[in-house]
Amino acid sequence: MNTLHRRLAALLLGAVLLCSCSARVSVQTLPVEPPRAESPAATPTPAPTPTFTQAQKDYGSAALLTEPTVLVNVFLNDAAHGRTWDAESRAAAVQRTQMAVDWIAAQGEVYGAAVHLYCDRSADGSDATLTRSYLLQSAITGGENSSESTAFLDEMDALCESLAADSRLAAYGARHIGFLFYLPISGTSFTMAHYADDGEYFYYEYSCLYKTDAYTDGEDESPATYAHEILHLFGAPDLYAGSGDPYVDEALSAYVEKTYPDDIMLSTYEEDGISRFDEITKEISPLTAYCLGLADTCPELAEFPALATVTPGVFRQEAADAVPTAAPWPDAVAL
Repeated sequence: MNTLHRRLAALLLGAVLLCSCSARVSVQTLPVEPPRAESPAATPTPAPTPTFTQAQKDYGSAALLTEPTVLVNVFLNDAAHGRTWDAESRAAAVQRTQMAVDWIAAQGEVYGAAVHLYCDRSADGSDATLTRSYLLQSAITGGENSSESTAFLDEMDALCESLAADSRLAAYGARHIGFLFYLPISGTSFTMAHYADDGEYFYYEYSCLYKTDAYTDGEDESPATYAHEILHLFGAPDLYAGSGDPYVDEALSAYVEKTYPDDIMLSTYEEDGISRFDEITKEISPLTAYCLGLADTCPELAEFPALATVTPGVFRQEAADAVPTAAPWPDAVAL
């Protein structure tokens, strides 16, 4: 699947980004009105901005798979245009999310790692703590490029902050949180991940999952795609040609395609280009496991020295030794 980070999203939206000091199309602000939830209600007023530790500034809201993390489902409805989630489609999406989380946990066991992800385990998305509905204020676009507007991204940033303040989530005893936003249209799913370069900005991380896949003639988005996007929240890079991750060049992509053709970060489709809905047939390769912190090393370190700059679970715009020490530009768009 296509992975969008905030800087890449800005390019798709027509914003010009030079280094890390370019302004966004619009400054990150709260919506003009408080977030309007359907049922159950979201906290309308975000809590005061917390003081972030250095680790939080590096990792963002979702750190490592081995650390307890809550995944909050949010079904977005565009009632003004008749684009909403019905009960059947919502239940199917929740079940595909469960399949993705279970598959990730099983893959962690391959590497002797215990994955701690909490998600809605109901059959129909009825867990009012972990699954919500939300009435959108901004427009949504979808399509193959999924070029969602800056207004939409700002609204999602504000919604993350609002929902994270919900005291009911404390019952899970998890220090980390990620959000899964389900859009009721066709598109190419993407993830807005935090970069260490962002510092305290764009702290909350989320994946945008479309109802149907723009590349498969309207098929539902697959559980493999869900797993792919969730893994981005925890530091897994795209490994296909054209990846926006700085250490994934053409040589590494070609190597992965030859050595790990079933790596889920390379492709979520089967060899014949179709999607599977009954199971996830992909794998987390040793390379991806290393980037996620599920393994301490990988065989590729000698051949691809840029991988040595990777901090498991952390995205950076540049190699670790080249990251600027100055505070990030407040209006920068994070990859």
